[in-house]
Amino acid sequence: MKLPKGIAYGPIITHAGLLAAAALVSGWFVAQRLYPLLLVSVPLMALAFYRILRCYGDSVRRVTFMFNAIENDDLTFRFNEDPSKVDNTMLNAALNRIKEILSRTKLRAEERERYYQLIMESAQTGLITVNDTGSVYQANSEALRIFGLQQLGHIRQLEGSAPEVARALGAIRPGEKLRVSCTTETGEMALTLGCAEITLEDRHRRVISVSDINSEVSEIQVESWSKLSRILTHEIMNSLAPITSLSDTLLEIDRPLDPDVKRGLETISATSRRLVTFVDSYRRFTRIPAPQCEPFEVRELVRQAVVLASAENDLRIHVDIEPVDTMIYADKVLLGQVAVNLLKNAREAIAGRPDGEIEIRSRIDAAEHVIIEFSNNGGAIPTEVAENIFTPFYTTKPDGSGIGLSLSRRIMQLHGGSLRLTGNTDRRVTFTLQIG
Repeated sequence: MKLPKGIAYGPIITHAGLLAAAALVSGWFVAQRLYPLLLVSVPLMALAFYRILRCYGDSVRRVTFMFNAIENDDLTFRFNEDPSKVDNTMLNAALNRIKEILSRTKLRAEERERYYQLIMESAQTGLITVNDTGSVYQANSEALRIFGLQQLGHIRQLEGSAPEVARALGAIRPGEKLRVSCTTETGEMALTLGCAEITLEDRHRRVISVSDINSEVSEIQVESWSKLSRILTHEIMNSLAPITSLSDTLLEIDRPLDPDVKRGLETISATSRRLVTFVDSYRRFTRIPAPQCEPFEVRELVRQAVVLASAENDLRIHVDIEPVDTMIYADKVLLGQVAVNLLKNAREAIAGRPDGEIEIRSRIDAAEHVIIEFSNNGGAIPTEVAENIFTPFYTTKPDGSGIGLSLSRRIMQLHGGSLRLTGNTDRRVTFTLQIG
């Protein structure tokens, strides 16, 4: 390899040449027995040897300085390569080149790390990396959302809110799959855990995947019902339209009809119209507009919902919003529809109870999600009903359509939030909205 242009060979080579020349001259003086002349050549040899040792020590100090800087992850240094100002510019140039190679390598490593971090954050599954003692090295945003945390440093943080999950995270081993059910402040969750192992920096770490089965099933279920509803309403409307039109036409002809025939046609027409109205109510479930989000205060949302829900009844509604000026970014109309529907259901639950009361509570959780709870003391929802309460078209009301809660949950999902039944006892039934 050729030496780069503009770089001097350095003082070590110069002094080495001087030392060699002085040694040859001294040898010649000895051979010719010109011993007095050694008084000139020997000091030159000593001076050259001293300068070589000094240059060597200086080079060692520079190399040591570079290694110390690298060990402390500091690559901001640069040695002077100007021959007019410093000695041994060849060594300085070599050390600077090493630094540039390390800087490029570090930059590529940082880019790869950002790339892998982006992949983790884009995953729809929660991912956490832990060591054998339970310390968490990485946790993506989906894992933090599932656990309801802003950050996760150790699996012991889950012992208070989800002890079953904390035990499972500590016990799961590479290749295993576990299913864990737990109840948190956001409701009941059914989680699946998977585990793989990786060795980094001679240390074993486990990469654990976490999936919320309830959330995934809910989204798939709603999407399936939505598709089915579109198909059914289309087919039903296609069949009802000619029946309604034909019965109305026969009723309007200018000739007398047999009374039984007329009553039959009137029944067909009225039934067809009722079915059309019935189908139209289902169409609302499949035609939710895209949310038009804007910032507004939670208390404004609650105030309007209370006014609409209690227009005909003297309800006892206790509202607690903390902090008072909590802001949310959502579609005000769609979210208002959810709030009104929950208040309407609560009003029906406490109907006829003199001690009936509704409570609305808003707060911000550790992950900075806005949590709004709608509670009532109208008695527990039967288990069979509670299991199907979000199923589209399922209802126990004689005049109900069965789309109120399923429609509300779908609206929350379109906002990236959730709607869950988080409390169901004789003393308190609670539906919880999570926004953001």
